[in-house]
Amino acid sequence: MAKVRNALTSAIVSILLLFTSPIFAAQWMWARGNLHTHTTNSDGNRSPQEVADWYKSNGYQFLVISDHDKLTDVTLLNKNPNDGFIVIPGEEIAMTGDPNTPHHANAIGISQWIKPPDRGINPGRNARLLVDCIRNGAGIPMVNHPACGGWGYRELLWIKGPYLLEIANMGDISVNVSNLTRMSMEQTWDVLLSYGQEVYATATDDMHRLDYGPSNPLGPGRGWVVCRVKQLTQADVLDALRRGDFYCSTSVEFEDYSFDGREFRVKVKPKQGEKYLIRFVGKWGAILQESEGVTAYYRVSGKHEPNSYIRCKAISGNNKAAWTQAFRIKE
Repeated sequence: MAKVRNALTSAIVSILLLFTSPIFAAQWMWARGNLHTHTTNSDGNRSPQEVADWYKSNGYQFLVISDHDKLTDVTLLNKNPNDGFIVIPGEEIAMTGDPNTPHHANAIGISQWIKPPDRGINPGRNARLLVDCIRNGAGIPMVNHPACGGWGYRELLWIKGPYLLEIANMGDISVNVSNLTRMSMEQTWDVLLSYGQEVYATATDDMHRLDYGPSNPLGPGRGWVVCRVKQLTQADVLDALRRGDFYCSTSVEFEDYSFDGREFRVKVKPKQGEKYLIRFVGKWGAILQESEGVTAYYRVSGKHEPNSYIRCKAISGNNKAAWTQAFRIKE
């Protein structure tokens, strides 16, 4: 039975993202990928080829290799252009300074190594400096496991969007959930959105140990993004990441979702034995509506505060989830 909370009332709507549903547009396809991956070129335990082979054989269409402070050459990993799998170059950049405070960000889609910037004493300036450094190197920035480095929403507000943010880093040192002293990363994302920032949420493996398997914190196959692309090319994937045309997941799959400026429609791809809760979330993380099942829709209406938005989260019975990006709602 549906549980409906706080139904909104009539409005003019503008959106941060406008998706064309692949159900009605056959030229679009979903492409699943991992944005945070390590190999023997830094602190991973398998070669780039072995890592790429695992992801290719386990249902992924693309992979970003992001070795620490090193740009791994992926040319040979893309030697077969028609195999339905591409590897995108990247680098995980660590600010120099205190090694016990991991201020890291991924530079995605770069063609040259980026020198790590020096850390200063102002955490907010450091966050902005790291992201700006990646942009200056023509990369797409993704802030990695920010809570591990002590970055909360106050520090992240220094960054000018758009940028990617790991809200579900599935590595062993990640801090995704809340406690008495900090917000969860999903709550942090809501605060940033509520202040008007353009931030796209990601889930990643932060993969270091290929042989440990999906149940291990250092293993693969536990967090990913799914981009909406016309063709499986590096250019199309990077373009989808730049404009936020993707969802992220730790297990749940969306068969489709769309927003036409008034109605937000969602369909989850069911798995045998699983039950699902579909939740629509608004400004400051307010739950606007939630219902059980594999399909749901929410109709936007009413007058809204500045920086209002709507996003969707689908949760499975094993507490895994998938998150769409946020759609802005006009006042």
